[in-house]
Amino acid sequence: MVIRPEPKQGFPSGQRGSVQVAVRSASQVRILSPAPPIYVKRCRLLQHQDRIIRRRVEGHPVRERIDSLLDDIAGHELVRDVPRPALAAGAIGIVLVLILATIFGANTLSDVLSNDDSNEPLPTGPPPSMPEATRVVDDIETFADFGYRKIDTVPHANAGDFIQFRLEDLGYEVEIQNFTTELCEDCRNYIATYEGEDPNSWIVVGGHYDAICYSQQIIIGVEYPGCTSQGAYDDATGASSVLELARLMKQWGGTPQHTWKFATWDYEEWQGSGSPEGAGYGSETFVTTLPEGVEIATYINLDMYGLNWPVETQLISRLSGCDEDYFHLYLFTSPVEDWSYYEDRGTNVTDEMRAEAAALQARLNGVLHDELAYPDQWVVVLDDTKGNSDHYNFISRGWPATWFRGMHEFLQEGDDTCEQSPKHAPTDRVDVLYQLAGGRSGLEAGMKTGLDGLAMLMWYDFTGQW
Repeated sequence: MVIRPEPKQGFPSGQRGSVQVAVRSASQVRILSPAPPIYVKRCRLLQHQDRIIRRRVEGHPVRERIDSLLDDIAGHELVRDVPRPALAAGAIGIVLVLILATIFGANTLSDVLSNDDSNEPLPTGPPPSMPEATRVVDDIETFADFGYRKIDTVPHANAGDFIQFRLEDLGYEVEIQNFTTELCEDCRNYIATYEGEDPNSWIVVGGHYDAICYSQQIIIGVEYPGCTSQGAYDDATGASSVLELARLMKQWGGTPQHTWKFATWDYEEWQGSGSPEGAGYGSETFVTTLPEGVEIATYINLDMYGLNWPVETQLISRLSGCDEDYFHLYLFTSPVEDWSYYEDRGTNVTDEMRAEAAALQARLNGVLHDELAYPDQWVVVLDDTKGNSDHYNFISRGWPATWFRGMHEFLQEGDDTCEQSPKHAPTDRVDVLYQLAGGRSGLEAGMKTGLDGLAMLMWYDFTGQW
């Protein structure tokens, strides 16, 4: 048992306001009780391994299987009084049934007769289907068309309704997690659940749907008259991807090892230099109201990606100083080496947290570079040393997490001269994304890089490779 650290609340960009959690109605969402001041993780690795081993059993020696089947038959009320030698006389028939049972992965006759699929072997091979980037870009345009999605505005509410209706159309029961802060009277997270074998071990995929617009560079965070943003890159790219992955999971069907949560967060954005609050309140509300006994196996944050490999840098980018062939896709992940950003903010880093971080980074590298053969020069898994998105609220509480992030404005990574994205500005528009990507097809190609990696991670959970 590992005692989870109690970190400072909210994003480090400002002081935390008062967050209150509420629900719209009992029929829409279960009320989540507040989590205790410390977070306890219950390790279920052995349980997962046990399930995998039991599901992979291909058969016992024939005699043991026959004895098992005879015991199963003898226990049936219709033949309870029949002597065992008489039952053994049907051995040839039983062997035939045994063959069928082996073919269908059953251990007993009851399994065959009841068509119980609990012992079906794990799926193998590639995923049945892959995400469709065209759908994602269509939804990016839809989010942009709502207008400026600043918290507590009509465009913001319309975007939330769109998310809810889309998830319901896919067949999900949507959990609406309401919360309020000093600046937000009607903030809502929208969460869809795909049940796995373990209802208490969650993999969460999230992106935020609110937007903000204020000055950049020399004076940061000043909202000036007429400053509006479509929030196309930040973060319609992430919210749209969450919807597509939820659709894909429904299309696949079947049962993954973990329970998956597809979440769109509210109030991720800092409201500017005059704000009395910080940011990240949607994901913070979620992670601080986990039901008792639940663990987060992994959180995957989608915030500003798509302008990344294989998108080639266009002339407009080169004229502004970009001298690289492609935009990077960075995966800022729970650190293996450098925990200084989190330690400086009060996180008590444990050996288990380091081990989980190493396992997550290895898994990501395996999917991206071994399975999908992405070039490691342009698709990079690295320690998170910034924390300025929703993944911060998970990592700071001891849960392993990663942030998929493409080209990003004014935040240079080493020698990267191509950090030019239009976030938090009037230029965060769909037409600007197309211009930076070399057209809609370029943006779709960049989105596909991240989407395919995400789909492979999902498929790993179905095939027992997580």
